[in-house]
Amino acid sequence: MIRCERATVERDGLVVCESVALSVAAGHATALVGRSGAGKSSLLAAVATALPLHAGEILVDGQSVRRDGDAVRRVVGYVPAWMPPWPGLRAAEFLELSADAAGLRGAAIDVAVERALGMAGLAGRGRMQLDTLADGEAKRLLVARALIHDPAVLLLDDPFGGLDPAGRRDIERLVADAHLMGRTVLAAIDDAGVPACFTHLAVMAEGRLVASGPADPAAFPGRTWTRRIECPGRAADAVRLIGPLVEEAAAVDESQLTCRHDPARGAFADVIIALVRAGMPVEAAAFDPPWPAQLVG
Repeated sequence: MIRCERATVERDGLVVCESVALSVAAGHATALVGRSGAGKSSLLAAVATALPLHAGEILVDGQSVRRDGDAVRRVVGYVPAWMPPWPGLRAAEFLELSADAAGLRGAAIDVAVERALGMAGLAGRGRMQLDTLADGEAKRLLVARALIHDPAVLLLDDPFGGLDPAGRRDIERLVADAHLMGRTVLAAIDDAGVPACFTHLAVMAEGRLVASGPADPAAFPGRTWTRRIECPGRAADAVRLIGPLVEEAAAVDESQLTCRHDPARGAFADVIIALVRAGMPVEAAAFDPPWPAQLVG
């Protein structure tokens, strides 16, 4: 559905994405992660035709962003990171303008506006003034605008920015529902806190794609992972026991330890099994930080 072929993007004369080759299959929900400034937002804007492509090619549903921008915009719903200034405009009016630009007419506009407001968690809020919106409300309204023409592709830049936990759950549910409905989702996420609604992961660093695959640490071989294990009162003993099974282990305090584990040496489950068989009270074990953040580095 989305294919970037050696895509290069510039901003103000500087290359911000260089020779990116990325494919997002139809129906997949891909999180594009990386540090701030890695080029994620610029790549997303280029896919949306909001930023020109300097070199290479980007195809969306077989249409070129260079030659077929109008056709691409018809199948894409784009959520930028920030709401543009629209003083004096109400939320429903903002959506009506977008619906009209998408080719909707008459009663179809009213239906689309109400549907989009509902899907974004803003049902009955069409009279809100844009210049009075809180960050979370503005983000929801941008999502509503992206959904106004029922696009096959959703492009979400910083989709969780400015949202409270309830708003974040709503966006996660929206992504999961889009995936179930066969929509394709590509989202740029800064903090690498990738929720389970995403099926795939792509990592950018300094304008280049450095890794991609299913949203499963096993899909990224050749890496060691940092884990935190909780063994109440027995951390030091646990460190000595698992030493031969991991790359490195250290006690954080009397109950918690961290270790670096290389999957090539065996499953991490074997480490936990060894602790349990030795009578260690293992209460928790998890990636620390979450594994997508470890990919970002």
